[in-house]
Amino acid sequence: MKIIYSGMALLVAILGHCASRADTSPAVVKGDTFEQVVGKLGEPKGKVKGGARTTYYYDRGTVDFLTGRVERAFLMTAAEAKEKIAEREKAEEAMRRHAEAERARLLAEGKAQLEKTLADKEFAATPPAFQLVYWADFQQKFPGIDVSAPIAEAQKKLDANQKGNQAVTELLALNTRASEIEKRFKQLDEDYAASLANWKRNEIDQERAKLTQELAGIKARVAEMLK
Repeated sequence: MKIIYSGMALLVAILGHCASRADTSPAVVKGDTFEQVVGKLGEPKGKVKGGARTTYYYDRGTVDFLTGRVERAFLMTAAEAKEKIAEREKAEEAMRRHAEAERARLLAEGKAQLEKTLADKEFAATPPAFQLVYWADFQQKFPGIDVSAPIAEAQKKLDANQKGNQAVTELLALNTRASEIEKRFKQLDEDYAASLANWKRNEIDQERAKLTQELAGIKARVAEMLK
């Protein structure tokens, strides 16, 4: 790493010229302007500004400016920068190959797991809600495997089960209400026989008519559901 300060600018330039890894680009020295630095190093990869300070980022290092002039620079030689870039590219290539190998491994493992699960009769007999949870976890673990078909099938079964449960619940409610109406009919018969007032008997007749109509509707609904 080569650090340039004002009083050492000439010495650093000479040493840099004589070093085995010579840097042929012009040296950045304290006091250089933005334009001068860009002329020597090219446009920076990035810039950070904060108050009177500005930092230029290069592959070779950084250049710090204060009020528009170079305050200090931390720069590698061109050879050092080339070596660092090569190392970084090598590391990135290794990471890319590792990621590809991992994707291939997960793909193969996911396909094998999918075939095993679809052939598992015990799994097929589990509740649809359980299957949906399983396939959601499967998708997260093996994102490259398409499980949209088994998910759709499990959702279809779940919807059918829910409709069936709703139908049972409705039938039980209808049956309960029909029993209540039958009991009320008996009570109305007793009240009618015990009452001598015409207005009371009229009320009983009106209620009986309403209940009779409701009971007919219940029976029709039950018949429709049991088709």
